[in-house]
Amino acid sequence: MNGISRLILKSGLTVFVFIIIIAAGCSSNNNITNTNPVPDTYYGHHIQVIFNQTCGSGSGNCHINGSAYGVNLSSYNNVMNSFSSEYGKKVIIPGNATGSPLYDKIGPNPRHGYRMPWGRSPLSAAQIDTIRVWINNGATDK
Repeated sequence: MNGISRLILKSGLTVFVFIIIIAAGCSSNNNITNTNPVPDTYYGHHIQVIFNQTCGSGSGNCHINGSAYGVNLSSYNNVMNSFSSEYGKKVIIPGNATGSPLYDKIGPNPRHGYRMPWGRSPLSAAQIDTIRVWINNGATDK
């Protein structure tokens, strides 16, 4: 084998190894799960807006202008300190949407009482998903 043949073989092998490395790196990224399907979910910009629109407009401001069943949704601090008399615990369990009474109450079949907002149209799937993601991501005020 002459020098040119060895150079071509060596170059081809180098390119082949490089492609394998790149492909391996790409395939490992396929296993990463996006845990936040609603990007940039912020309490003041997203969550409080949902509460204000669905629990604080018109008549029946049960959880904005008051604390019906121990739940006040008028501010981040009020939400995080709300203790549901129906469930016997805080309404938000950071990192655990399915264990949070607030998330249960906005779903189709709450364990206690009626689906919220009571007497109004249910929250949209997008609104419910936004609240779920916010709670699962730690329910921060950012």
